[in-house]
Amino acid sequence: MENNAGLPSEVSVWSKIRNFLCQDVEITLTPKQEKVFQEVHDFWYQEITGQKVRDFLFYDITGEKVKNFLFKEIEITDNIEL
Repeated sequence: MENNAGLPSEVSVWSKIRNFLCQDVEITLTPKQEKVFQEVHDFWYQEITGQKVRDFLFYDITGEKVKNFLFKEIEITDNIEL
């Protein structure tokens, strides 16, 4: 006597898709990738205080700072083809 009463005798398409999508995945990162992921994590989970918001909103913008930003020297480190 079988105890499989009520169970499907074949694996359905949905079961195959679910098993494929829900399988365990192991990812190995290079040290540089780990560093980037850590920096992104630290950025997203940084503590935001009222003082930091105020400092950002009321940042003193002067003509000298704008000039320095707009005319910053750019160093090209590799051949770039367009």
